[in-house]
Amino acid sequence: MNYNKRQKSFLASILMAGLCLSLGSLKARAADSSASASGGDYVNIKKLGLGPSLDIVDSPSLSGTAATSLGSVDARYWVNRQFGIDVGAGFGFPQTSPNSEFLGNFRFEGMFAMKETKHNVLYADAELMPGFASGSGAGNSPFFMVFQGGFGLEHAVEEMPSLSVFAEWEPLSLSIYSPGGGAASEVGLGILGSVMNFTTGFRYYF
Repeated sequence: MNYNKRQKSFLASILMAGLCLSLGSLKARAADSSASASGGDYVNIKKLGLGPSLDIVDSPSLSGTAATSLGSVDARYWVNRQFGIDVGAGFGFPQTSPNSEFLGNFRFEGMFAMKETKHNVLYADAELMPGFASGSGAGNSPFFMVFQGGFGLEHAVEEMPSLSVFAEWEPLSLSIYSPGGGAASEVGLGILGSVMNFTTGFRYYF
């Protein structure tokens, strides 16, 4: 009888120990899963991303227009957890006179990460956009340059982390438009107010 009691007590102790170990393992897995979802390095660091961008540039100095839409094809590369670059080239048209003037532009952007998780990165950015204008609405050797800064958010799609979408808001901008032909250059400065530059697009990382 005593042997049976001891045997049952021993088996019960093994079962309790196994149950405690199982619960501990489940808690550890849950904690690891939560940490991987909310923290860790951004999944697309040190990968090359390619894709299109659309810039809405609200700048009165660009050939006298209120807003200009510029599309481009760009390459993005996050060098490390703190810094990334985005460069590209494209074209667009002033919204007030799309049939009279053609705009070509280049994009050079530096991105400074502020907060990151595995699938998201919030960053500050500074962007330089030099370009040229041609067509019946342009002057002689017209040239423009836009410098803008603001904030952006990039999100890697969880089901396909190589594909990321992003949006940037640029409340600070400085634009210079030189019509050429001896005409004076026009300078526009925007700090909030009516100048609300916005950029969106996606990148596919390799």
